[in-house]
Amino acid sequence: MRTREDYDSALLIVASVVRSWDPYSLIGSGAPPDEFDAEIAKVVGCIPRISDEASAAAALSSVFSASFESGRFSPAQCAAPGQELFARLSSAGLVQAA
Repeated sequence: MRTREDYDSALLIVASVVRSWDPYSLIGSGAPPDEFDAEIAKVVGCIPRISDEASAAAALSSVFSASFESGRFSPAQCAAPGQELFARLSSAGLVQAA
């Protein structure tokens, strides 16, 4: 990410993907939408290392495993949101495919 605009776009994309994923159904159960803001910010920090769907899933896995239960957030279990994250970041020109 080269500009503040890139960062803001990335933050919105990651927030949208994570909130849609809602791994514990917290937001869906009435928790405030900022429930995962700390994790969202950490995933945005991983974007320079994201180059494909697998690395996007790995970023989600790493961040959520560190914050919550490691057994629940393997890269395989983060594959679907990782695919969506990579696709949306790619569409926005924020990551380049390997």
